[in-house]
Amino acid sequence: LGFKLPLNGKDIQLTIDIRMQRIAEEKIAGKKGCAIILAPYTGEVLALASSPGFDPAVFADKSQAGINNFLNDPRGPMFNRAISGAYPAGSLFKLVVAVSGLETKKINPSTSFFCPGSIAIGRQEFKCWGKHGQQNLTEAIAHSCNVFFYKSGLLAGAQNLHDYALKLGLSKTTSFELPYEAAGFIPSPLWRKINKLQNWYDGDTANFAIGQGEVLVTPLQMARMMAAFANGGFLPAPYIVKAVDGRDLSSLQQKFTRLPFKKNTLGHIRKGLEEVVADREGTGNVLSGAGTPVAGKTGTAQAPPAQAHAWFTGYFPIEKPKFVICVFLENGGPGYYACIIARQIIEAMNGEGLI
Repeated sequence: LGFKLPLNGKDIQLTIDIRMQRIAEEKIAGKKGCAIILAPYTGEVLALASSPGFDPAVFADKSQAGINNFLNDPRGPMFNRAISGAYPAGSLFKLVVAVSGLETKKINPSTSFFCPGSIAIGRQEFKCWGKHGQQNLTEAIAHSCNVFFYKSGLLAGAQNLHDYALKLGLSKTTSFELPYEAAGFIPSPLWRKINKLQNWYDGDTANFAIGQGEVLVTPLQMARMMAAFANGGFLPAPYIVKAVDGRDLSSLQQKFTRLPFKKNTLGHIRKGLEEVVADREGTGNVLSGAGTPVAGKTGTAQAPPAQAHAWFTGYFPIEKPKFVICVFLENGGPGYYACIIARQIIEAMNGEGLI
């Protein structure tokens, strides 16, 4: 067939910080899940680790036994959970409910609801994971009170929850450069009517308000959404290619969507995110000893019949945030365990003088 001389490709420089990448890989090793570190003001992906992973050298060596091991491993080492995995958002979705409620004026920062541990909607009882008593918005975010968000979601309405989720970048890909990025899914009453010929009920809205039911998101989408709270209302486009053939592409890669929210809306939610860690009973309080002030949100997403998924996404330092972090543990249990990994990553970054 003839012979064609190979041509050298162009050098590519990534946004990845090799020190942060190493830390993320070390702390997530041995677990099913992922860790992402993002620069909130630029969208640069500084670390992206999916576990379990695989050694690309096996494919270069054409070791059939090694290749078969990766392809047949039930843990899915070749599945990039950070961008291809679509999972229930759990309590991370409460931030969407908070934005929706504040923007539509169905709730305000002073709105409070009493949490006795559950709420009756129709004929069904919807539970909270604790009995929180009277809760305002800040306290409800800090304590991840389901009852507050059931009621807020019902006030805002399912269609508004859907619309604000889309404004925050959900139900579509982030246009990240790596292949096989999942779009996730956000349901709506109209979708249910058209596609399933079923009605939407208040119980569906309650489930929706705590990120369960048909809600599916990717860890990269969650990191991107948190970046908007960290940077004051801009949804960045995550990217990983910084330069090609010595030409810096950062100015072309950095794209932002200005969120059409009132400044006060973001400020009120940020206060709640800070209390998640600062409050002694906050669901992310274990991060209060991480060596730098952290704000964020935990999530425990039900995934029956298996164990729940654990989420934490946040930003640090609180003043002028430099980093957004998202830790996801597939079937890892309560969100507390994702907080533990996040704390280990932040402490290691501190130890290497990266913060």
